[in-house]
Amino acid sequence: MPQSDTTELLHLFSKVRTEKDMERYLSRHASTPSIQDYFNEYFASHSITTAEIVSRCKGLISKSYIYDLLNGQKTQPSRDIVLMLCLAAHMNWKETRRTLELFQLREIYVKDPRDIIIATAINQEQFDIDQINDKLAAHGLTVLNGG
Repeated sequence: MPQSDTTELLHLFSKVRTEKDMERYLSRHASTPSIQDYFNEYFASHSITTAEIVSRCKGLISKSYIYDLLNGQKTQPSRDIVLMLCLAAHMNWKETRRTLELFQLREIYVKDPRDIIIATAINQEQFDIDQINDKLAAHGLTVLNGG
């Protein structure tokens, strides 16, 4: 089931006045998709395969870890791993924020120099992790890594 955006949900929630309205809202909108469902839906809608994600991660995250994570067997990856998966999936700013939120990780913070470099790459649709790591290193910042 596709996710409604926050603006739409706020509009719908503004109409909740009774217990019955609240129960109906909860049943329709309060669920969070599983990690596996989220990525399966994203990959299907963007014609991406897990093998492509593995390739785009360029060995920075092991193949088995990526498969375990996307199948829901690993549940608490580091923020860097999630960011690399988002980059490998060519996720835009909104999709990246949603993915970090789903994993209960800190969103991209536009006052953090490291996050600014990553966010700029996302905005420019430059998803190559090696190039982003080169920019991070050039600024003396910690590179994205899977370890």
